[in-house]
Amino acid sequence: MSKIFGFYENDVDKVWYDSSNIKYSECIDHDNALKTLKVVFSNGTQYKYDGVDVGQYLLFREDLSQGKALNKYIKSNGYKYEKLEDANLSALDEELSFRMGEGIFVFYDDGKFTMKDNKDKIICERDVTLSEASFNTICSALEAVGKQLYTEGKNFIGDGEREEDRTLSESPF
Repeated sequence: MSKIFGFYENDVDKVWYDSSNIKYSECIDHDNALKTLKVVFSNGTQYKYDGVDVGQYLLFREDLSQGKALNKYIKSNGYKYEKLEDANLSALDEELSFRMGEGIFVFYDDGKFTMKDNKDKIICERDVTLSEASFNTICSALEAVGKQLYTEGKNFIGDGEREEDRTLSESPF
């Protein structure tokens, strides 16, 4: 089987392949409706197929050859398609490495600190006020113990803005 890795998150089935033709696909799940399939070829070319039957998608996803399966189950059924802007292959490779490793997502937005594992399972979630420096200190500590991070932080309080701002040494974690 050429499927390397796959996971389902936020109504999207993401799959990476070991295929000479197809690198990656996303199937966007529409409740009680036909699906949208995005296919990224090994050269970065990307197409979107609309109105795909879930059974046809599953046959494509699980086949031993995604190139042949794309022709057999998707193209031959005449699904409406559109060529998209070329995909960023480096970003797809980085995400695959992150998801297959011990990566951690670290988010902070307006008083909510969240850490998720590489499969989007919540590890830690806290209501806490952080400055950008405190957030960066937490991220640096995680990287120091070998964690690969994806971070996103916004709406920090300014240093010294509030007494409730906690430093790492005062952290509730």
